[in-house]
Amino acid sequence: MKGRYEQDLLALESWAQSSNQAGWLPQTELAALDRLERQQAEALFAQQGQRPLIVAFFGGTGVGKSSLLNRLAGLDIARVGVERPTSREATLYLHRDYRIGNLPEELPVDETRIEYHDDDSRRLIAWLDMPDIDSVVEQHRQLVEAWLPYVDWLIYVVSPERYQDDLGWRFLQQRGNRHSWLFVINHWDQGTEAQADQLYERLITEGFSEPRILRTCCLQDSQPDEFSRLEETVNQAIRSYGLELLQQLGMQARHKELNLLAARYAAVLDSWRLETLQAPWQNKLDQHLEGMGNELSLNADLVTQPLKGNQNPGFRKTGPSAETLQQLPDQLPANVWNRRIDIRMDTLILDLQQLLQDRGIPVSLVEKAFDGFGVRALRERFLEQSGQSIATAVARPGTILTRGLSRLLNWLTWLLPLLASVWAIVHLVTGFYGGTRYGEAFLGIDFAVHALLLILLSWLIPWLLSRRLEPSPAASAGRGLKRSIGRYLDDTRKEGGQLLQHMIQDLQDQQAGLASIRDRMEKDAPVSAPLSGSGGGSQTEPMPPA
Repeated sequence: MKGRYEQDLLALESWAQSSNQAGWLPQTELAALDRLERQQAEALFAQQGQRPLIVAFFGGTGVGKSSLLNRLAGLDIARVGVERPTSREATLYLHRDYRIGNLPEELPVDETRIEYHDDDSRRLIAWLDMPDIDSVVEQHRQLVEAWLPYVDWLIYVVSPERYQDDLGWRFLQQRGNRHSWLFVINHWDQGTEAQADQLYERLITEGFSEPRILRTCCLQDSQPDEFSRLEETVNQAIRSYGLELLQQLGMQARHKELNLLAARYAAVLDSWRLETLQAPWQNKLDQHLEGMGNELSLNADLVTQPLKGNQNPGFRKTGPSAETLQQLPDQLPANVWNRRIDIRMDTLILDLQQLLQDRGIPVSLVEKAFDGFGVRALRERFLEQSGQSIATAVARPGTILTRGLSRLLNWLTWLLPLLASVWAIVHLVTGFYGGTRYGEAFLGIDFAVHALLLILLSWLIPWLLSRRLEPSPAASAGRGLKRSIGRYLDDTRKEGGQLLQHMIQDLQDQQAGLASIRDRMEKDAPVSAPLSGSGGGSQTEPMPPA
């Protein structure tokens, strides 16, 4: 059980630290982990795995805790008297079979007195006399608080004068479910039944079911009391339920607290409800990016208008120089993205962040989620994407169709004149051969003129068309800019949507990790001990929990 609790605690601590670093779990929630008790009674003993039931006397100054331990032991093992009006040390009285090992740091050796005995009838119980809980010395109170996590059974000792001290009651309220309890009114020779009834009623009010109250008096030659039932009550519980089950009560309470803390962490994660933000998140993106796209397109038209070439009667286009074309990938995007676009993008980011902050998402987590989705990063990405698109468009102007048609016309400017020249040469040779061989008439001036005209026209027509249909690098730069604006808006819309999806996925991963730990905790939870911290019983034997 001890090992399972430690494993569950370490697993929850590791998850909580990771979730805190990721921003999902506030730093204030980690403090609850520090308040969980890690101490194990087994750590006190040299022989691991075997230990007695630790029963401690707990109470205020002057109620007689040390006198009860001395009377029980039959020896003056706990110092009492005028020289020590308040307990300054813890006294542990146990069987020699259970040797104390190296005490933890919070239980200093110089403030702990250990006494061994050889009484086998008391072998299974280790009696502990703790300092006074209401001591004016803070160190004494701290020693009590340090010992409490190691105690299985608390005997709350009061006196007729001091049975309603508030400090002791506050400790009782805090630790009611961590121990088995027994209540003793010491100095009973000075008490009344009315006081015992009042103590009983208050214990009922505090949630104790049938609390057991014993009346003792440790004075010499004192009147008969119920001191003999003090040790017998604990022994009877051991005989009835077994030592191991009685030792489980504190562990059971710790497991319960650990489960409650895990449930509290789960409630923190469930409170974010990021899935419900998907519709308003997408609406914000669409609304802002639509307006931004319209303004970017308008700016693109304005900056590309001077680049459009004019046509002259000779079908020759005028446009920017080669040097100007080389500068377009840098100049055009910078002129399109102006201060107004910065403001629009900043407004979009603020609106998206406000949606998260309205759900209570921590600012640190919001800032982390938007890392890389700021105005500067988005502007630089636009300039880079647009510059690349414009450079590609200038290097390869036009479309596949226009580039193919232009290439075809360029081929025709030499292919058609060549074919026309071949035709003229063939006719020229044929006419010359007929004239010299058969006396036919030679080709005249008319043929020469028509042949030259045919050759000229076969070159001029495709040349003029190629000049007219040649893709303009400047116009292509404008089209490339427009295409890049569309792609940029699509990419930004997709990235903005993925930003929320990544947060949702991260949250779901955190929830899944915590759910796995909680499932393991539920399996590791110990069986309820038969004697609870809120239970009492009859005057003769312990009762099952109420």
